[in-house]
Amino acid sequence: MVVGRLGFAGLLVVVLLGQQTAQTANILAVFSYSLGSSYVLVRPYIQQLVARGHRVTMISAPVSYMPDIEGVQHIRVAKLKELTEDLELFDFEAAIPTKWYEASFVADYFYNCSKLILEDPGVRSLLHNASAQFSMVVLGVAHTDALYGFAKHYNASLVGLAPFGGAWNIDFLAGNSAPSVYEPMSAMGFTAGLSLFEKWMNLIFISEERLVERFIYLPRQLELYKRHFAADSGSFHEMRRKFSLILLNQHFSLGRVRSNVPNLLEVGGMHLAQQPDPLSAELQGFLDGATDGAIYFSMASDMLEKWYPHDFHETMLTVFGQLKQRVVWSTKRRESEIKSNNVYMRRKQPQREILHHPNVKLFITQGGLLSIIEASYYAVPMLMMPVYFDQHKNAERMERLGIARSLNLHELTPEVVLEGIQEMLHNASYALNAKELALRFSDQPMKPMQTAIWWTEYVLRHKGADHMRINEQDMSLMQYYSVDLFSVLFGRIGLTALIVGFLAYTVVTIALRSAHYQFKLSVPVVS
Repeated sequence: MVVGRLGFAGLLVVVLLGQQTAQTANILAVFSYSLGSSYVLVRPYIQQLVARGHRVTMISAPVSYMPDIEGVQHIRVAKLKELTEDLELFDFEAAIPTKWYEASFVADYFYNCSKLILEDPGVRSLLHNASAQFSMVVLGVAHTDALYGFAKHYNASLVGLAPFGGAWNIDFLAGNSAPSVYEPMSAMGFTAGLSLFEKWMNLIFISEERLVERFIYLPRQLELYKRHFAADSGSFHEMRRKFSLILLNQHFSLGRVRSNVPNLLEVGGMHLAQQPDPLSAELQGFLDGATDGAIYFSMASDMLEKWYPHDFHETMLTVFGQLKQRVVWSTKRRESEIKSNNVYMRRKQPQREILHHPNVKLFITQGGLLSIIEASYYAVPMLMMPVYFDQHKNAERMERLGIARSLNLHELTPEVVLEGIQEMLHNASYALNAKELALRFSDQPMKPMQTAIWWTEYVLRHKGADHMRINEQDMSLMQYYSVDLFSVLFGRIGLTALIVGFLAYTVVTIALRSAHYQFKLSVPVVS
């Protein structure tokens, strides 16, 4: 009996191991990001896939942006680094006067991202390697459409990662082409849409973006796709509708409620699965000794500093010198500029561990999405100074949730900043709202990373999971919006009504003219 039980247990182990082996897959990850922040999402996700037994080959930027991951075969595209250097030298405000100029610049940037990857010798070698086979291709979802050709080349499932959350163009890729009047690609110039006039302006805004994508973004990506994967444009547009799954870096509890189809999944905070960098002994002691509380100040990217007012750093140093609280400042400025012993200044700071410290009472930030997610997770109120892109809308959402205030970066004075800090520190409602938000954000049936991995493997188990896509993908626009029905109801009926109305108008007009003529005949002429 014991032998039988042991034999059964051994058989069970073999079966389970066999299932695990059957579920492992060759995965190709392609990320053209030339900025480090997006890799904060990518790295822990790829690490988890490797930990689950999957074999991952990853095409990405140099190691300075994306460190090596044990168990991953890396193909580094060194020239992606040059794009970042060119971007840092570019003066957006001087060179981009309109949306169309901006779109042209962005289209050029993403065209170069795709081009550099597809022309890289290591990537070309992989594409020409007949023994290389992949079941899934994971990539950045927006504006590098030529790279979707990897999925066609390997006949693989297509999974996207959206580091800035959802937008109408991502809805389209997932098969949900219903127009969104609140999720543009670019948040600049977009309103809350409360009044009828704002709703119309937002609709125009989205329509402009559709035209921009159609005539500026896509043609150059199509050119690359044809050159490297397929000669026909039909294949390109077919691949754009082949996403099995798109992972959105957002969560509805953070004030961005939207209607998602099954293959659009919110996994905001999945990067929190990555073990955070520890505090140094020096920084730990600095924060532990903050008996009046501490403030963390970081505007994230050094690249943004050229858009700051010329006296920005002097303004902030003046303010910090008047505070009882200690300040941890993440900046490339020199420590010799510090005018007060309550400021700890370094170029790179372990942000998550700082926000997690119980003495940190306020986070001064530009309002990037990753920073907002981390501050929300650790229940830290925010004083926000948005610079560009989605940061303005992020700040607006956090203000509505009652955990933040927003200051105009170009109207800062020491008095304005000091008043904002004091309000955030002494108005208890901000801290209470931040704690409530943290509870809502954390109250999920699975951790975001677990959700991302489970659904990624779901797609693998079900050979692309085509059943997750809404049937609308096979409908024309007219069918989806029932334009054919409306054309019957309002076309035929409307035409009939128009004819009847015209005939009635004609009859009434003739009758009135006849009555007027008879009236004139009946009136005697006065001589």
